[in-house]
Amino acid sequence: MTSMGKRIMTGCIAVPVLIGIVIFLPHFNYLAFCVLIMVLTVLGSQEMHQLLSKDKEKLLFTSYSGVLLPLAQYIQFSYFRDVELTFYTLMFLIGLTLFLEIFTGAEDGFKGTWERNSKTVLNIIYPGLFASFIIRLAFFEHAAWYILFFFLLVFSSDTFAFFFGIALGKNNKGILKVSPNKSVAGYVGGLLVPGIMGTLSAVLFPEVFSYGPARGFIVGLTTAALGAVGDLIESSFKRSAEVKDSGSIIPGRGGILDSIDSVIIAAPVYVAIIMIALGI
Repeated sequence: MTSMGKRIMTGCIAVPVLIGIVIFLPHFNYLAFCVLIMVLTVLGSQEMHQLLSKDKEKLLFTSYSGVLLPLAQYIQFSYFRDVELTFYTLMFLIGLTLFLEIFTGAEDGFKGTWERNSKTVLNIIYPGLFASFIIRLAFFEHAAWYILFFFLLVFSSDTFAFFFGIALGKNNKGILKVSPNKSVAGYVGGLLVPGIMGTLSAVLFPEVFSYGPARGFIVGLTTAALGAVGDLIESSFKRSAEVKDSGSIIPGRGGILDSIDSVIIAAPVYVAIIMIALGI
């Protein structure tokens, strides 16, 4: 089977599973969905750990520490809404990183302190901190709608960017060195279609998406734009590590990060603009 065939098959399996989990398992603040995000975060953190450790450099934390932030987000909004548990968890992990370097740095005379600390903090933040905003969606009113709409915007952006690029992008590729196969036509299609979807969400379902057509367009366009940025960010990581994919766990797509790079970067902005648009 070709890479494209594997990619289509993966999508045909993953999308119904995601929809089923969100619609049929809303119990305990969409716990099943949140656990899924946490599992993906652990796997993505492992891949990021490998990218950062390509020179066999020892980082201060295990890659599993990345899941603590999405977990803290779920606990915070489930039980301690008045306590910034996610923020405190982040500060604890960063503080512990700096503290441990007092001992770890002695092994190389502290020559690698700056790089070791920087890489460890990055591994805590990406994908863990970004993924924690996806957990936040589970606590919105009409959560299922906003969760599925978020993934629809990001996935449709990726899909239509691909088809617009194939159809109209032959002579306008290479605008960004980090991803030379991406075209202007692809980016335009990947932004325009989600923008239209955002507009339609306000027109067709005003009882849920009560922000008006113009704001809906901004929601769709902005979410898609950040999704595209997320893809480019991960491409820069892979180029630095001199690898094609972050892993090989997903047929036709590579690693977990290859599949969720757009989602995790778009999530904080999607949450923010939805809250602003709805006046939450």
